[in-house]
Amino acid sequence: MDDKLLSSLGLNAKEIRLFKAVLRAREASPAQLAKSVGIKRTTCYSLARGLVEKGLLLENVSKRPRTFSLSQPADIEHVLEVDRTRLAAREKVLKKFTGELSRATADESYSVPQIRFVEEEKMEQFLDSQSFKWDESMLKADATCWGFFDPSYLEVFPRVIDKYWKKTPKAIHLKMLSNSSGRVLEAKLARKYPRRTIKIWDKANFDSAIWVMGEYVLIVNTRRRPFYCTEIHDATLAHDLREVFKNLWVLA
Repeated sequence: MDDKLLSSLGLNAKEIRLFKAVLRAREASPAQLAKSVGIKRTTCYSLARGLVEKGLLLENVSKRPRTFSLSQPADIEHVLEVDRTRLAAREKVLKKFTGELSRATADESYSVPQIRFVEEEKMEQFLDSQSFKWDESMLKADATCWGFFDPSYLEVFPRVIDKYWKKTPKAIHLKMLSNSSGRVLEAKLARKYPRRTIKIWDKANFDSAIWVMGEYVLIVNTRRRPFYCTEIHDATLAHDLREVFKNLWVLA
């Protein structure tokens, strides 16, 4: 086996010699390997254990003395899967750390924008679980959810709507523009939840939705699959969009 290949796997010169010794013998004890490689038995055992941890060797502790043998492809695939899981977990932690670091080092007067994309299978849980955060932000800025609305959302997530208006603070209101296609459904919801006010704007035909909630902007697509939503936490953008929708509300 090529030394360069083994070296690219992170093996040093002694580990390469030890691995090749196992390759020749197929199975050997630490004492046999130490004699073959020409190093102390304790050093040999330590090196062999390191190769076991890397997934290149197997240790048979049922034998006396214990022996080391070559890993099989299936064993190495398992090690690769473990490494992938560990790497994914580390990547998640590092992304969280960089986010916290950005916030910690940013100008206190300026909030660094944050964007979160949510796929279809996670949308319902996300919309339900994050609503308290949006409510808190609205109560600090403007206790009204502004924006425009695609009526297809009413058909896709009726349970989310019902759960939200049953638990949201009474100070929260909704004022949105929507398509004429949602007129019938909106009439029913208006009777059920009077704090939810929709203006039908016949001049528009919305294919998605934008909700402005305090410092948050939520973009929602339920018209075409795959459904998705994007949460933007940006106080400046939210403020400017809120001003736009407040003025459109008067004109519509």
